[in-house]
Amino acid sequence: MKQYRFGVLGAGNMGSAIADGAVRAGLFAPAEALLFNRSAEKQEKHRREGYAVTGDYTAVYTGCDTVLLAVKPQNFDEILPVLAGCTGEKPLVVSIAAGVTFAKMEAALGADTAIIRVMPNTPLMLGEGATQLVKNAAATDAQLQQVRALFDTMGVTVVFDREEMLNEVIPFAGSAPAYIYAFADAMVQSAVQHGIAADDALTLFCQTMIGSAKMLLRRDKTPAELIRAVCSPGGTTVEAMQVLEQRGLYDILAEANDKCIARAYELGK
Repeated sequence: MKQYRFGVLGAGNMGSAIADGAVRAGLFAPAEALLFNRSAEKQEKHRREGYAVTGDYTAVYTGCDTVLLAVKPQNFDEILPVLAGCTGEKPLVVSIAAGVTFAKMEAALGADTAIIRVMPNTPLMLGEGATQLVKNAAATDAQLQQVRALFDTMGVTVVFDREEMLNEVIPFAGSAPAYIYAFADAMVQSAVQHGIAADDALTLFCQTMIGSAKMLLRRDKTPAELIRAVCSPGGTTVEAMQVLEQRGLYDILAEANDKCIARAYELGK
């Protein structure tokens, strides 16, 4: 066992949130985790929280049993060659970088490096994430379950057998919060035009989203059945839904999802 159980290479918002969530869940103590960030201010913040900190990212790779790669995808071309030069026992590598493939990481770190790609979304920072995972050939099922257990403490997880599914699923979890925020923004703007205070409109709409999501998660009715249950014949909701259907809401979302997925594949080239 190395000096630290867990390391974060790139302890920004998401990397820090993952470490904090694991600590809250009791998976390890802050002193058992080593966090890298170039910012001296953020290093001091993490130090005050009890974490070990470093300004040398190779220390994370060589000193931790599990290393979370939480830097931006465009930084991988800088860090991978440096990590490839590190000696000693290789850690379990967990990457949350969209578009950075196993092939790219294995080309630098070696095909014998156990790697698990993880795609969390931003609600993870509140413990309400939706995370997808897939392992490479060098990673064991036990390692996959270990990483899944970590992210299970911060929301829900889904495991895929094929790496390309991380691209296919992006619109439905990773990008979906932006869709929802856009819909909320449009609803609040409309409410204001009808004399409703923006804060009141947001409160009502957010609670409606929470309740609607819970009804969907019961899975006793399909989304289509739930829509019909709200749409009383000749009522107000039917009028609204007819506008959405006439304007092609489903086609718009399908096109948006296709564009999102295509861009994910482009980033991976």
